Parts: sequence; C-alpha cells; structure tokens
Amino acid sequence: MNEWVKKSILLANSRGYLDNLSDIYPINLELERNINEEEKEKIKKALIRKKSKELILILLDLERFPIDDPYIGFLRKDKEAINKNPKTVKRIGERLFKMGFDNLIIGASRAKTPSRQIGQLFRKYLHKLGYPVLPRDKFLKNKKIAILDGGDEALMKFAKEELGYKGQKGLDLVLKIDNKFIIGEAKFISMSGGTQDKSFREGISFVKHKSKKAIHIAILDGVVWLIKKNKKPTLYETTINLKNNQIAFSALLLKEFIKSCKKK
Repeated sequence: MNEWVKKSILLANSRGYLDNLSDIYPINLELERNINEEEKEKIKKALIRKKSKELILILLDLERFPIDDPYIGFLRKDKEAINKNPKTVKRIGERLFKMGFDNLIIGASRAKTPSRQIGQLFRKYLHKLGYPVLPRDKFLKNKKIAILDGGDEALMKFAKEELGYKGQKGLDLVLKIDNKFIIGEAKFISMSGGTQDKSFREGISFVKHKSKKAIHIAILDGVVWLIKKNKKPTLYETTINLKNNQIAFSALLLKEFIKSCKKK
C-alpha cells in the first residue's frame, strides 16, 4: 500500500483525528452574512411595490441570493439579461414575493455551507506551517521551502504558466522545495454519495495526472480514510490501489510530507 495512504488510514482511525483536524478546518456555522438596515429597507419597499426587476437587482448585490435557482448565476454576471428575459424575471419575482420579507432576509443571511469554506480555510492554515507564504516574484526566487500566496485561480494561473499544468480547476497549494514544485488540491469528504463522491474522484484523478515541472498531490480528509476490511468495497478504497508516486494524504500529514521531500 502507498506509504502516505497507509499513514492517513491509521491517522483517521486513531484517537483525536477530528479534534486535530478542526485546527485546520475550524467550521463555524454561526457566522451569518450581514445585511444592513439600508439594504433591508430597499428590499421591503421593492416587495411592497411588487417590482420584480427592482427586487432581483437589490438581492443580486447581496453576498447571497435568498433562493437557489440555476439562472441566478447568469443574472449576476450579466444584469442586463434582466431586461431581456421577462418570463424568467417574472418567475423568480413571484417566488420571492411568496416568501415574504422575513424569509428573504433569512435566506440572504444564511452562512456559507462548510464544504465551500474548505479551500479558503486550508489556505489560511498554510500560514501556520512556519514556511514563508510569498507573492509570485519572491516565491520564484526563494531557494528553500516556500508556499505561493493567492487564491485558487491565481495558483492555477501560475501553475499553467510556469509548471505546465493543464487542468481547468483552481488549486489549493503551490509549494516550492528547493528546486522542486508541488501542486495540490485539498478536499474534505464529509459523506459518501453525490457531489462528495465527485469531489473525491477529482482528487484521485488529479494525482494520476502529471505536469511537466510539478508533482501532484491530493490532500484528502473525512470519510475517505475509513477503509473497513471484510465489507463490501467502497469508492474510497481506490486509494489503496494508488501507486507510490500517486500521492494522497491527510492535511495533518502535510508538514511531514514537506520534510520528507526536503530529505530527498
């Protein structure tokens, strides 16, 4: 079995795994989005007037739209589309009117789902590892261990331009150890099924691909490491079959992994 997979399985089945993991992913479900009184007043007036366009435009300016609707993303990117699609505006507007003021505020105030916080929380954790987190120019000049600063899109752009990365998804880690580059994705798999299985497959696919100048790693946590013997095989047991150069491990092992690379 792959060395890092074996260590991760042992770790996840040991005492304190989730407790220690909470230092990396401190999920706070109480932090609701704030909507100020002026915004609330605008929403209330648009509701009273039954103005669909006006209400939708106000709500699009908030961090979170109060309802889930596949057309909202389009309207966020192109607000002019509101004037070009009266049927869609009417449909969304009628749904918003039925909700009423209180439910609209509750929906728009709802905190981010934990799964959407994972990448951001992981990148914050990188600052605690004790290695310099540097902007692009200083990162390239660094001769020892360094982490590239930036969001997932910025990291992907760097990896494409400098390392021959051909993927289309943002990255959570770009690491430089001496003259070696390592790029990684971080995923917390909270349950089996649906989008969580898709997320896991993406992580495994990532480590099976190569870039010209970078090693790929998947930093996985959660139920992915709960491998049980003598039971029906699960999707996650594909980790057992990873080759030695296909690297996946718990975020709790990241510093150990970096030290092991330094020794080579």
